[in-house]
Amino acid sequence: MEKKALNFKDGIILFCCVLIMALTMGIVNMVLSIFFPIVSVDLGVSRPSFALTGTITALSSMVAALFWGFFYGKNAIQKPMIIGMAALGISFFGLQASHNLFHFYFLSLFIGLIYSGVSIIPVSTIITRHFTRNTGFALSLALAGSGLGAMVLNPIVNTIINTQGWQAGYQLLAIVVLAIALPSAILVTHLVRDEIQARPITFSGKGEKDTNPYLKSLWFWAFLFAGLLAGLTGAGALANMPGYMKDLHFSVSRIFFVTSAYAASMIVGKFTLGFLYDHLGAKKATLIAGSLFILSMIFMILIKTTAFLILMLICIGMGVSIGTVSLTWMTNYFFGKENYSKYYGSVQFSNSLGIAIGVPMISLMLENSGNFVLIWLLIALLGLLMITLFLYSIKQNQIQRSIEIVAEAELA
Repeated sequence: MEKKALNFKDGIILFCCVLIMALTMGIVNMVLSIFFPIVSVDLGVSRPSFALTGTITALSSMVAALFWGFFYGKNAIQKPMIIGMAALGISFFGLQASHNLFHFYFLSLFIGLIYSGVSIIPVSTIITRHFTRNTGFALSLALAGSGLGAMVLNPIVNTIINTQGWQAGYQLLAIVVLAIALPSAILVTHLVRDEIQARPITFSGKGEKDTNPYLKSLWFWAFLFAGLLAGLTGAGALANMPGYMKDLHFSVSRIFFVTSAYAASMIVGKFTLGFLYDHLGAKKATLIAGSLFILSMIFMILIKTTAFLILMLICIGMGVSIGTVSLTWMTNYFFGKENYSKYYGSVQFSNSLGIAIGVPMISLMLENSGNFVLIWLLIALLGLLMITLFLYSIKQNQIQRSIEIVAEAELA
């Protein structure tokens, strides 16, 4: 039976999911990099050598996402998520006790393997299974938690590192994970325990005996490639925006303002995009978000003018949210709640691969090319290709559904 309105239990579930995303994705993707310059000096190693810990975490979590997606598609979420969250908190305690680079590399690998199993894959699975209405809103609210977590934790952790040392910073992260994220995981998985049990994989039409019938569908691969482009363009642009502004001779205070502004813009953009998916559907919401992303890259060329800087900040919040809100919403739309976990691991893998390619690629292009205009136009063109692939996937998926419905009616 569909829920017509959010009740108190729904609010608790959403609140727990926001906290989990804030203290998993928010920390791993946006807070750990604060430690790079301080810890590298203390250990007596180069900053790139220590920054490799972030690469190790990203690559291991990308590969692990495939495993966690299939695992949660066939097994209950509750116990693995709780155990994984406890292990994540203990890992941060391990980081504060590390004395050489090898310890950091090992723990970074371990964190990456755990991370996908306690963050976006189980959280989005919980959301899509529990919320039969307002799914886009619920997803966008939960995913916005990562940005909120970074906004709150970044200044606190930075202050602690500079006053009490980097060991105290890692201790704080361990404490908030064990004291807040772990109880949130216990509570939310208890509230939805009947909805996150192991479920049989279901297929439509004549593909019952095929373990993965979508592998033969061109739209499925188009969707995965669009997810890769979403990571490549979105993360690549955001990660290199501060360096680009520095090349444009923006002041330090102005760069700080812009980075804070686009973080806030992404939070608003996620809420708005989730609302659009719930009320306008897949095609229109994707087209609007994609158009805004392309516009943001065009405005990026002109950000030395304040008016275009403001327009870029307005557009980029919803445009970059394609890599989170759109991918999770469309995975649920394409594969349904029963099969969501199984396929979201592959979607997350493709998106993470795009991020791994896009961030260094765009950085290299900006560093070695004197023509910034062509680079941002290239990203805009890749964004256009991404939206074309998304729309193609939506259309072909709808055609496949119609064919399956007719086939089932004829068999009946």
